[in-house]
Amino acid sequence: MTENSKGEIFINLKGFLQVIQKEKGRFFLVIVIFTLLGVIYSIIQKDEFISSGKLLPEIQNGAPSTDFQGLAALAGINFGEPSAGGDAIRPDLYPDVIQSTEFFMNLFRTKVKIEGKKDVDFERYYFERIINEGNKELKLDFKNIDGNVYLGQKSEEAVNELKKRISCSYDKKTGIIIISAKMPDAVVAASIASFTMNYLKEYIINYRTEKQRRDLNFLSEKLMKAEGKYHNLQSKKANYMDKMPLTALRVLSSDLQRERIEIEYQNSSSFYNTLLQKYEEAKLKIQQETPILKVLDPPIIPNKPSEPIRSKIIFASFIVGLFVSLIFVVVINKNYLKITKI
Repeated sequence: MTENSKGEIFINLKGFLQVIQKEKGRFFLVIVIFTLLGVIYSIIQKDEFISSGKLLPEIQNGAPSTDFQGLAALAGINFGEPSAGGDAIRPDLYPDVIQSTEFFMNLFRTKVKIEGKKDVDFERYYFERIINEGNKELKLDFKNIDGNVYLGQKSEEAVNELKKRISCSYDKKTGIIIISAKMPDAVVAASIASFTMNYLKEYIINYRTEKQRRDLNFLSEKLMKAEGKYHNLQSKKANYMDKMPLTALRVLSSDLQRERIEIEYQNSSSFYNTLLQKYEEAKLKIQQETPILKVLDPPIIPNKPSEPIRSKIIFASFIVGLFVSLIFVVVINKNYLKITKI
């Protein structure tokens, strides 16, 4: 290799090949050493299994469907104008739900089935198989202090490691949500992917229908009280009519007590019927607001490990060894001087 006055660098290929021929023992030895190191490294790496599933969320525009509008019209219910806001939680925010601390707290409490063993807490499995390598002493250090979540240092590191193993992505072009989980056990990987998928579905449904469910519970309580009062007044009216003497029936229009009972009964009946209509409207509203998330591809138990890809590790080790060996044979014994000769 040489450099002319213009700063251009030239390599003496013949001299370079002579150097390789002369130092071929060292040259190939370095390559073999790095390749063997790559083989050993790939062997000692644990197998990791990845299980994935796909969800297709329903895109809501805030307007009730034609079927619901017709059903509501028969019941005398009017949903009003559709809201302009649409979904309060967009599909591209779903990955943030899966990365939340609340999700991992629920995940640690779930049960997983290990091949050949009974169901165990995922927390126990995770700390024994992934974090502690069989040490059963370490557990999740979780506390709730004045409504704030506290995680110890080890637990925080464990959660951060778990975040790398569970992923959720949203494809804006197709609208598909892809959920995957990576675990040392194939069955556990599929179980965690299924749990994540179900958690996301439940979270979205609860989020979308939370206000409607609160309204429904409130109306249910009021309806029960109004129904009891309505039935009591109905019985009171019937009892009063039964106890009235026959002579009094001729002057009902002047019976002030009967009129008061009748007015109270009518008001209670009207209030009860109004609440009943609102209650039915709230139930229809929940059904309308409940999103549909179609499972396109459920998580399955993988037959082969996804990681490590040993062929890539060995090939990368070979390339690194080749590069290092070239530098080594060129630098040793100042062989670079031979390459610079033209």
